Amino acid sequence: MIDIAVTSRSALLRGVALPLVLAAGAGLALPAYAQDQTAPTTATPTDQTAQTAQPAPAADAGDQSDIVVTGTLFRRTDTETPSPVTVLTSDNLARAGITTAADAVRSISADSSGSIPTAFGNGFGAGSSGVSLRGLSVNSTLTLVDGVRSAYYPLADDGQRSFVDLNTIPNATIDRVEVLKDGASSSYGADAIGGVVNIITKKEIIGLEGTVEGGITERGDGGEQRATLTLGHGSLRDDGYNIYISGEYQHDDPIFNKGRGFPYNTNDLSSIGGDNNNAGSVVPGTTTTAIVAPSNQTQPGNPLSGTGLTNGPWQILGGSCPAGQAVRTGAQGTGCEQNTAYDYGVLQPKQTRYGGTVHGTLQVSPDIEAHAALSYFRNEVTVNGTPNGIRSANPVNTLSIVLPAVLDNGQLNITNNPFAQTGQSAAIRYLFGDIPQSSNYRNDVARAQVGASGKFGDGWGFQVDATAAKSWLKITQDGYINLPALITAINTGSYNFANPSLNTDAVRSALSPTVVTNATSDLDMIQGVVTKELFDLPGGPLQVGVGGSFRYEAVNDPNQNANAQTLNLNQYSAVGHRYVTSGYFEINAPVLNVLEINGSGRYDHYSDGFSNFSPKIGAKFTPIRQVALRGTFSKGFRAPSFAEQGGSVVGFTSGRPPCSIQVQHGATLNADGTCSGGSSYNQSYGFGFNTIGDPNLKPEKSTSFTAGAVFEPTRWLSFTADYYNIKKTDIITGAPLAGQALAAYYAGTALPTGYSVTPDAIDPAFPNAPRRALFINGPFANAAALKTSGIDFAAQVNFKASDDLRFTSRAEATYIINYKFKPDAASPYQDFVGTQSPYVTSSGAGTPQWRGNWQNTVEYGPYSLTATAYYTDGYKAVGIDQFGDDTCANSSTYQGSNPDFNCKVKSFINVDLVGQVKVNDKFTFYINALNVLDAHAPLNAGNYAGVNYNPTYTQSGVVGRAFRAGANFKF
Repeated sequence: MIDIAVTSRSALLRGVALPLVLAAGAGLALPAYAQDQTAPTTATPTDQTAQTAQPAPAADAGDQSDIVVTGTLFRRTDTETPSPVTVLTSDNLARAGITTAADAVRSISADSSGSIPTAFGNGFGAGSSGVSLRGLSVNSTLTLVDGVRSAYYPLADDGQRSFVDLNTIPNATIDRVEVLKDGASSSYGADAIGGVVNIITKKEIIGLEGTVEGGITERGDGGEQRATLTLGHGSLRDDGYNIYISGEYQHDDPIFNKGRGFPYNTNDLSSIGGDNNNAGSVVPGTTTTAIVAPSNQTQPGNPLSGTGLTNGPWQILGGSCPAGQAVRTGAQGTGCEQNTAYDYGVLQPKQTRYGGTVHGTLQVSPDIEAHAALSYFRNEVTVNGTPNGIRSANPVNTLSIVLPAVLDNGQLNITNNPFAQTGQSAAIRYLFGDIPQSSNYRNDVARAQVGASGKFGDGWGFQVDATAAKSWLKITQDGYINLPALITAINTGSYNFANPSLNTDAVRSALSPTVVTNATSDLDMIQGVVTKELFDLPGGPLQVGVGGSFRYEAVNDPNQNANAQTLNLNQYSAVGHRYVTSGYFEINAPVLNVLEINGSGRYDHYSDGFSNFSPKIGAKFTPIRQVALRGTFSKGFRAPSFAEQGGSVVGFTSGRPPCSIQVQHGATLNADGTCSGGSSYNQSYGFGFNTIGDPNLKPEKSTSFTAGAVFEPTRWLSFTADYYNIKKTDIITGAPLAGQALAAYYAGTALPTGYSVTPDAIDPAFPNAPRRALFINGPFANAAALKTSGIDFAAQVNFKASDDLRFTSRAEATYIINYKFKPDAASPYQDFVGTQSPYVTSSGAGTPQWRGNWQNTVEYGPYSLTATAYYTDGYKAVGIDQFGDDTCANSSTYQGSNPDFNCKVKSFINVDLVGQVKVNDKFTFYINALNVLDAHAPLNAGNYAGVNYNPTYTQSGVVGRAFRAGANFKF
């Protein structure tokens, strides 16, 4: 996204003519502490552009306004501290066609692996959106609203990583988004290792303003409606107060895989050298058409006591495949092939969000200002899914389930078991196609904040804020199978597997009752700061600030499936509360006119048993007018989450057994060391990680430093480069030795201490061959370490050819030099750059080496046209941390006849076009053409968050070309 500056008159401008508009990822230092603005927000977007999109003139003494900027305790006359930041104004976002805080933050190039898109509807944090700066995951990026923390989303990502849902932040009143891309634990404490996102809302709105918008994709789906309305009264300058009320509504229709072409609507990639992973493509497979085979039952009345062995070939129960399913015959019998991605896949979930804000500001005296805000937002996401199956591994193993020969009433089970007359049970594979599967996530967030700031005495300043935030998440899930009801239905024959259309609604309801789960998250906090100018140094006054805070945070996310009654429903849980007491300080010393040194530190004490001190030092050096050099060094930490300390989670990924195991299941060992063919046991399959919390975990620690330079050879041209280097130790990971445990299991050697492997059901075709792993069981542990470094680049051209014609061009890019990870002390570092890794912690998002964007705007009178291009580098679709190396044949989650052909994920370029016309001071109309070139998302079959594509970086490539039209009005 685009970086634009705040309208302060800065000392650095006087010294080096630093531009006020930088591309996203550039480094204006705007560490985010609290809301403050230098001008009322009563201007139209075009007027704001005129105020902020060009370098401000050098300020005369006495003509400077002081502001509070992000991450510092002090009011300043400049916004350029030593840390790099991206500033996204509401005008910039409008020009890019971005309407939400989630899209704004996730568009910057520093957002990398671990980022959570709303499109990932089947993840642990389903229904939410989160940002992962530097690829350090969402739990290492702190999200603030007006400089203050908010409540976490009640569901943790992967059942581990807590984060703030960007979907529940007000969008209509955003003034700017400041993204501090530097370690900030010395200012904010835990979770700020990777950086800080501060959503700053408008301080003053006068009159009536709003937006109406509608859109649709070129393919006729994905309809979008959005409306905002804000009414404000009172001028801070003239009346001494302002109050506004704002409401907003947004609805996005779902987009289904069936509405897109190959390869997003199928799991069959055999036509391009990949696997055919459609359900049932290899017999036996599981589809909505049941297949059965003669088998044995060891305990009468217990369908779960099947032996797992078959006494004959599989056959279609009912005799034929329905329309849309193809007959497949193999060595183990006959079944049906079903394209479940086409039938049930969702590319974009249905989403509705609405809410409102009441905000007031009071000028108590010329030197003291008070503010208060109350907001409520609801974000509701509905995700449809593939029907659940009769065979499950979680939480009860039903993989060897059978249909009996004789029902409870003594009659033969003729309808469902064609082998009943011979006294044999029937092994069965089946998806409950007549019971639709869906999950609805409704998150309500209420937030109240009051505060005051100002000056008193001789050089004293203060700021105090209090906030209370609560999130209520209601999860309503349909289509999950109740195990006791399933056993009853099997033993009584009440469910017709041969012809599901004959089942009654009563039978289906009994088999799949709606599951409702309620989870909450709370945050209550008060913080205060006092600052003082002590004495003058050659470059200005020495400033000292001290502050303190106290907060209460809690999560109550009970186990959805505590009684193990529902098949395939996860058993994630996280329950706990704690109190955090903090004290912090900051010293800013302009020791020379050309040198400013800043130091800060923070001590945090947690009621659940640990404490931490986080220091930071930074410097800014201006040797000549056109150059500024800056750098920081800091220590940081992340506190263990409630899930990590005392919760539990079962997570799933996909893969296949090693060739040494596949060969024992009938595969052929090829000359190049790969293997192919064999039984269905050799296909890519889902296996789980069962992880248990540890109350003795230590906080994660970090050491980071940055070094950068800002250049402005002319007033209309500027560019920056900032190097970052971060090392994390004691990283908390779920079952960090899972890879070693899996390798040891397949090698037949001893597993690491504390680990176990639950084997899968036997392969009926090769019953004496080793069984593949079904679950790897292990603890959360402080075991891993990570090192990453890279460079942020930014450049800007701001050229005014005449009074009516202006051209601006801004670009930003992030180059990741390395992203090295080690799961434990005994293991070597592995570099994940340019691969699908880290796989498990990032929903297969991967770590592309380059990300960037480039925005160009031409303004002519009332007209403007903006083109914004986004670039994501290509990478190998391999999970090093999951499969052990970066060789396509060994590491890819898909192989087929040509794994190398499909292994490389190509780079992706998307261009959005926005045209605006300012009819007058009251009306502005716009048209957005999103993905105007209709670029297609590159093939990424190794990503488990989307069907053959990566929703983290290339969601626009499956949505395709889309259009929006709307109007902004103001009276």
